[in-house]
Amino acid sequence: MLLNEYIERFSLHGYPVFSETDQVETAQHVLTVQGRNCAPVLREGKPVSLVTLSLLLAAREGGMPAMPAALSDLPLPRIAVAGPHEHLLDVFSRASSAPGDIIAIVDEGGLFSAVIEKCRLAKEISTLFHLAAGECVTLELEVPPSGVRISEVLSVFEKNDASVPAYGFRTPSVEGEGVILCFRVQTADLFRLVTNLEKYGYRVRYTTPFPGSGEDELREKALEFIRYLDM
Repeated sequence: MLLNEYIERFSLHGYPVFSETDQVETAQHVLTVQGRNCAPVLREGKPVSLVTLSLLLAAREGGMPAMPAALSDLPLPRIAVAGPHEHLLDVFSRASSAPGDIIAIVDEGGLFSAVIEKCRLAKEISTLFHLAAGECVTLELEVPPSGVRISEVLSVFEKNDASVPAYGFRTPSVEGEGVILCFRVQTADLFRLVTNLEKYGYRVRYTTPFPGSGEDELREKALEFIRYLDM
C-alpha cells in the first residue's frame, strides 16, 4: 500500500501552487477564484509551507502588525509532505495532525510533484479496514491484560463461521482495566456469535445492533436471559 500506487488516481490536477515570492494579493485572488481554502508554498521547487485563504484575508484586512507583500512575509505553517514510497498508513498518521486538508507529494529529490487531499487517504484507509457501513459489523471485547492471545480469540470467531478482516486493540490506561479488542467482523449470524463468545467467557462491551427489523428486542432479552443463567 505505497503512496505511489495512489498518486495518479488521487492527484488534484490544476491545484494552485505558489512560490514564497508570490504576492499576497495574487494568492488570495487565485484561491478565491478556484474555491480553495489552502495551497502549498514552494521554495526552490520544494514544498515548505501552507498558505490558507483565512490567513491571506487577515493580512489584506490589516489584521497583522505590518502589511505583508509577499507570501514569505507571512507566518505560514509547515505543510504535510510525503514521498512516493511511503506507506499509506504512515503518511496519514503523520499528516492527520498537520494543518490544512492537503498533502504535498514530492519526488525522490524532494521536489514538488502533486497535491492530494487527506480525505482521499482517509477513504482509502476506510476501505482497507472494511469500515464502510454494511460491509462488516463491529464487535468489541474486554479481555484480561495478560493471559489472552488474540490468536485464541480469532479461533473462536472461525469456529462460529465468522471472519475478521480487520481488528485493533487498546492497552489498559488504568490499573486493573482489561485490554479492549475491537473487531470488524463478517458473519451471517451476529446473535449466535455474541452468544457463544459470552459462553466462552469473553466480555462483550459493544456490538453493532443485531440485524432484522422487529427482532432486536427479542434477541436482547434472550441474551439477557443467557447472561442470567451463566451467573
